[in-house]
Amino acid sequence: MERPHIICHMETSITGKAYGPFMEVPLRAALARAYDETHLSFGSQAWLCGRVTMAYFAGTGSPRFDPKAPRVARQDYIGDAGARDFVVSIDASGKLPWNKNTVQYGVRPEAHLIEVLTDRASDDYISYLHQRKISYIFAGGDELDLALAVQKLKVLFGIQTLVVSGGPIVNGSFLHAGLIDEISLVTVPALDDANDTPTSFQRPASLSSQPPRTYTLKSAQVLSDDVLWVRYVTPLKRSNQSGSAPEEILS
Repeated sequence: MERPHIICHMETSITGKAYGPFMEVPLRAALARAYDETHLSFGSQAWLCGRVTMAYFAGTGSPRFDPKAPRVARQDYIGDAGARDFVVSIDASGKLPWNKNTVQYGVRPEAHLIEVLTDRASDDYISYLHQRKISYIFAGGDELDLALAVQKLKVLFGIQTLVVSGGPIVNGSFLHAGLIDEISLVTVPALDDANDTPTSFQRPASLSSQPPRTYTLKSAQVLSDDVLWVRYVTPLKRSNQSGSAPEEILS
């Protein structure tokens, strides 16, 4: 399958938590800086997050549809043919209230927005995206097909390297689908005793357990403020399979 090289890049605590009270320590600023700088080192064309994470950028509430807006074809749409940097939003049912077609985050270049949808997305929402020149692709009927999604990202947008950045359920779904080539962890020297915060990879409840996977160490580097950057690569590319995503990231 033709698809981008996929790196899962996360900032974590010593115990591998994706977020939690540890993020409130003074070293949090050093972690955020290291996370962004290491992200840029990949030279990727796109980064991807799930709907819950993307709500931080899209805002709260629901999209406001224009009842007079014309219907558009339910087919893949490129909103900016000249874009070279992208941010990919997994929003299978079409719920995020985007107001513009770009996202600016930290030191990363301003990125053109691509929504990954399924047939669950309404005609109103597709028209809403089209009006704002937000790109979108369809990847599945009732179930999100991650393998199809990443294939389209390469073929339609020329994305060679894709950085997957959570949340934990999205990471776990890519892992389950056998679509992660490299794992990059930026770890702050801090931990907390919270019991209700997830690690960087969480198996969705709707997916069956898989055997443990092993990885090969690519590099380990101590950054400023004792932040540790560790990279692992998949020793053998595995194929799944269907690449279908679980219910947890479909809603």
